[in-house]
Amino acid sequence: MQNLIGTIIAMFDIEVDSEVDNADSEDALDDGTYVQQDSLCIPTVAIVNHIKNQGSFSRDCYERLEESDQQDVIKHITMYAMALVAGLQSVKAERDSNNRASERNVPPVLPAQLVKLRHGAFLKEMLDPFRQHIFSSWSEIGVEQIKVEHRELLKLYASDIVLCGIIDKHNDMTTFNDAWDYVLGRFEHLRSFCSGMATVLANTTSVESDFSVLKWEMDDNCTALMHLSLEGIFQAKQHLTMQTLLR
Repeated sequence: MQNLIGTIIAMFDIEVDSEVDNADSEDALDDGTYVQQDSLCIPTVAIVNHIKNQGSFSRDCYERLEESDQQDVIKHITMYAMALVAGLQSVKAERDSNNRASERNVPPVLPAQLVKLRHGAFLKEMLDPFRQHIFSSWSEIGVEQIKVEHRELLKLYASDIVLCGIIDKHNDMTTFNDAWDYVLGRFEHLRSFCSGMATVLANTTSVESDFSVLKWEMDDNCTALMHLSLEGIFQAKQHLTMQTLLR
């Protein structure tokens, strides 16, 4: 989702208002050089270029408009783009049993997140809430090994300065595989468990709901949907959340 937000920001040259020169910011907004909403602003020339980049038809339609209508088109596109960026930051992939966006945060699944959890907190936040779901896929021995490896990860993080420095550099943009590959060959049970937590929804109702959506959309006549298309379909199912993006 962050990559998508970054793509939209780059596409429309969206800037934080502090990036606009403070001395000229008010004049730039007044003369129509920028359109601003909250902490975001877009140079109008970026929108004009975006329209022209859509092809000759879009370019010609825009150029045939009166100047006032052109300004309205620019304003609507800029406001939509900025509302889209702000709204996407609040969208969550998991839905609750009422098909609404889940208020529960995504569980910690990267080493940089796990080392910040005391072992007691790891048991309380990661294992206990999903115990029934976990034991449907893991044996008691496997679950015990997950606990052991989490304690070992905490000890290694505290004692290995090099590994500690590497893990501390991880951030929200670090991918799952890149984060865990630094300890490749170790903590395999813990990594496998976290990969399941990152990709499978623990709530039975939401899992069945997602599979129903997937089966409905990818029928015999439509089997070549890209992952991005499917993601768009799943997000669109969050009707109440997506409605706020258009306000």
